[in-house]
Amino acid sequence: MKFVSFNINGLRARPHQLQAIVDQHQPDVIGLQETKVHDDMFPLEEVAKLGYNVFYHGQKGHYGVALLTKETPVSVRRGFPGDNEESQRRIIMAEIPSPLGNITVINGYFPQGESRDHPPEIPGQREVLPGSAVVPRNRAEKREPGVDHGRHEHQPH
Repeated sequence: MKFVSFNINGLRARPHQLQAIVDQHQPDVIGLQETKVHDDMFPLEEVAKLGYNVFYHGQKGHYGVALLTKETPVSVRRGFPGDNEESQRRIIMAEIPSPLGNITVINGYFPQGESRDHPPEIPGQREVLPGSAVVPRNRAEKREPGVDHGRHEHQPH
């Protein structure tokens, strides 16, 4: 399976960049950060035309995340446990079928903050598998963004 993570910095202003990612890489899963669009304004029809299942968790003007998947997820979770309507929209997770079994994909937007000594900006941030992009269900293996772990091809139905 092929995964792409991309800080789109405003989805409605950059649909051409998302199209270029799909055209060039044909990923099975795309994680977008900084979509900067409230859920009721998300360009669902335009994004769905790319051939993906689309899930999003956004707010107006800043933050916001989305997951695009070729396979239909078993489950999708938006936000941290305990989040409310006022919470920042920075994380979305999905359990996705794969040739290796179900995997949990965690897509989050976690800016560094002021300095390394500064406490995390988001409550719970450190508890959600820091540095992990993909965690197989059995937790025996971690996949990290930007690291080549070998290519696992999977043909969508």
